[in-house]
Amino acid sequence: MMQSERVFLGTAGWSYDDWNGVFYPPGTSARDRLSYYGTQFSSVEIDSTFYASPSLKTVQSWFERSPEKFIFSAKFPRTITHEARLVHCEHDALNFVGVMSELGHKLGPLLLQMPPSFTIDAIDDLAHFFEGLPDGFAYAVEVRHRSWLVEEYAELLKRWNVAMVLTCSGHLERFWRVTSRIAYVRWLGQWDSVERFDQIQTDRGEEIGWWAPRIQHFVDRGGIVFGYVNNHYAGHAPENVRQIAAKLELEGVQAK
Repeated sequence: MMQSERVFLGTAGWSYDDWNGVFYPPGTSARDRLSYYGTQFSSVEIDSTFYASPSLKTVQSWFERSPEKFIFSAKFPRTITHEARLVHCEHDALNFVGVMSELGHKLGPLLLQMPPSFTIDAIDDLAHFFEGLPDGFAYAVEVRHRSWLVEEYAELLKRWNVAMVLTCSGHLERFWRVTSRIAYVRWLGQWDSVERFDQIQTDRGEEIGWWAPRIQHFVDRGGIVFGYVNNHYAGHAPENVRQIAAKLELEGVQAK
């Protein structure tokens, strides 16, 4: 369900108690959540890696509990993006990529989610960080300061074949640039916008309608799309993923 060769949709994380009995069948254990999730969606963005790099055992467990064609994307730890701000953290970055490589063919893009205070003044730090990343992996960058909305930033990403994260949130205006064969889309909401994650509380149909033809356009030209929704976007991310998948099917993108 909801998987095609070039469109991978999912949520930001999967361990939410509010999904019990709504998305997860009643009685689903915390350990069994990922296995069930993999029967519904083709991919997930791991949020927990932002707070700490996972152990080798944890990553191997993710691999074992997910379907063969499932794809994991994951955030770089905040020690790299928010504390070191990409400077003098080559060893930590290499260790993180090395641990995540245990996912093998199930590993999708690795996401650098930068803090709002990270401005275009640090573009040289970003370029230097790219130089130290190992080849053979897919990377994506999300910036949250308006100073990055310039072609210089897009050209840097193109040079390193890194995906520009495209967000539907209040952080930045829609700045659509294709910088690699991958398009990485995040549908985000304000952290204080909802209190529970068990049902849709905001109608996002118009916004989803805006994205659908653009995703189709990218896929039609051979691109691969990874798209993730967080609970704060409308209140219940799984339902939004299903809405996006349905809209893409109407627009001609195959999703099964």
